[in-house]
Amino acid sequence: MKKDTPKNRRDCIFKHIVHSYVETAEPVGSQALSKRFNLGLSPASIRNVMVELEELGLIAQPHTSAGRVPTERGYRYYVDSLMRPEPLAEREKGWIGRQMREARSMDSLVENVSKAVSKLTGNAAIIYIPHMRRVSFLNHLLEELVEAEKLNDFFEEDEEVFIEGAFRMLAQPEFRDAARMGRLLQAFDEKSPIVRILIRDLEEDGLHVHIGSENAPAKLEGVSLVVRDCTLGGHPIGGVAVLGPIRMPYARIISVVDYVADSVGRAMERF
Repeated sequence: MKKDTPKNRRDCIFKHIVHSYVETAEPVGSQALSKRFNLGLSPASIRNVMVELEELGLIAQPHTSAGRVPTERGYRYYVDSLMRPEPLAEREKGWIGRQMREARSMDSLVENVSKAVSKLTGNAAIIYIPHMRRVSFLNHLLEELVEAEKLNDFFEEDEEVFIEGAFRMLAQPEFRDAARMGRLLQAFDEKSPIVRILIRDLEEDGLHVHIGSENAPAKLEGVSLVVRDCTLGGHPIGGVAVLGPIRMPYARIISVVDYVADSVGRAMERF
């Protein structure tokens, strides 16, 4: 058990605020926290901690009489310092594996994977495979074409971006605003704002989380993007991503993206 220090108390209450707001999309008040969670603190004590969190810029009050909601800075602190990935259930892993095994071509694999990611996360899934038409061919040449210069000789210039499940994302309360929805639909239509972020992220291994205004194009402010590279034979071939509201269940989505990115490269070896 963690020592009861002011910082640990703030972190505990802040995590409950994040989890409650992610689940309900409603501002969180001290009374609700006191009733829902066994914090061992009175509503007055919780209010005092929430004042501290607000002074730190981690939460904000959207309306005069409302509770508090996490800020972009708060979500960044949560993801970097407090969040623990939520492991996938074995049945979910098995279902993902079946979706991949049922694919009979590279196209159908990408389609099945994107649909699976969207369904598991409740948001828009993005699969980015540059030069996808050559991936299957390259799979048979990787042992010989080990140098990047040689591999590049076989690359095509067109980029393959698959977006699935935008309707799930747009059904969430954040996108009831017509102007925000319009900007996001334009980004989906153009694809280039999303592709630029993916290309930049995939230059480095590992998982990347972009929150709100960290997404450079204005069209993508107000959303978060979780990106992870995938490889084939040790060579990067693209990435798996989820796009959703800033109020997304990061622990769940990061686990899904991580697992699928690790699995999809192995599945592509069949083609």
